[in-house]
Amino acid sequence: MEKNKKLANVEGDEEKKVLKILSEDNLPGHKEAVSLDDLDREILENFQRDAFFSYAKLAKKWDVTTATIRNRIHRMKESGVMDVILVMNPYKIGYSAFAIIGIRLKDKVDIDQVVSNLLAIPGVTNVIMVAGRYDFFVHYIGKNMEEYRRFVIETLRGIPGILTIESFIGLDLYERPFEFGIIR
Repeated sequence: MEKNKKLANVEGDEEKKVLKILSEDNLPGHKEAVSLDDLDREILENFQRDAFFSYAKLAKKWDVTTATIRNRIHRMKESGVMDVILVMNPYKIGYSAFAIIGIRLKDKVDIDQVVSNLLAIPGVTNVIMVAGRYDFFVHYIGKNMEEYRRFVIETLRGIPGILTIESFIGLDLYERPFEFGIIR
């Protein structure tokens, strides 16, 4: 939090100082918004509907080349706006154990190191920093409950900086595609 604070002079009075909390000026790179135009937004909307959409059809609609569409996609991937990933049904590939784990951290711990350790574990699909009772929610998927038991006892409990964990075992999985709807 300290790095997000900046002292700014009040106009016309060099002696008075006010504390200005910089909200958008000091965001980490992965949180900074990228400028998108209407073509970029339509590309994103097409990907949400069908990752295999026709670049040629979209190029014709916008009166641009197919290379322009490819270049826009490449630029958005490079800038972190999007990533094209494969989403699988875990049941169909033999992974039937899943859980959401609430994690509380010890005081004065290197948060980035804990997150890095968590994301390096096979089966951890994401780590979400939250406000409230927990510091993080970790999503985990494994082949069976024995694999999950070993993950908790042998791996998770061995990560330095973790104070407590609480597991919420998944009984069934209902998922919808991640969509924003119309991106404007």
